[in-house]
Amino acid sequence: MKKLFFLIFLSSIILGQRADFFREDITFRIDSNYFDVEGYYWFTNHSDKSIRSNIYYPFPNSSEGEIDSIRLFNISAGQQTNYNNERDTGISFNMYISPHDTVLFQIGYRQKLKGDSVVYILKTTKAWNKPIDLAEYKLIIPASLLIKEFSYTPDKYYEMENQKVYYWKKENFMPESDMVFYF
Repeated sequence: MKKLFFLIFLSSIILGQRADFFREDITFRIDSNYFDVEGYYWFTNHSDKSIRSNIYYPFPNSSEGEIDSIRLFNISAGQQTNYNNERDTGISFNMYISPHDTVLFQIGYRQKLKGDSVVYILKTTKAWNKPIDLAEYKLIIPASLLIKEFSYTPDKYYEMENQKVYYWKKENFMPESDMVFYF
């Protein structure tokens, strides 16, 4: 599947019609049983022609824990979006963007905890050959949970209503590693 993703990605470059993935806003939640991810992803079309492409959204290795639910909603179109489950490695879905337009997708999944860490894949951003203009991440956990280490040091930290909230804001962000939380 990853080869297919890169073929689609390369064909869009060759044809000169490629969506620009420029922003993401993601909230992570960890409780005693699950890691939940809810993300908003912005894509834009700078060209005079419509863009149709297939997007591959990767999941962490299944040894990290089973993904038991997936959510995909095209906010711009106001509708659920169909996807193909790619043998538990991720999902793929079709995206359409009119000329000089932007689309916003909400993608989420829930993963059963298995071990003392969780991973959110960021390194695939390099496949777009450009940094993300703006990326914001929030981790919300119960006050009783201790995060021992982060792959990226949080920019801010809050405590409210028996919860801890960690916040990251990245501009012109080309990830060198995945987002990992060790607890």
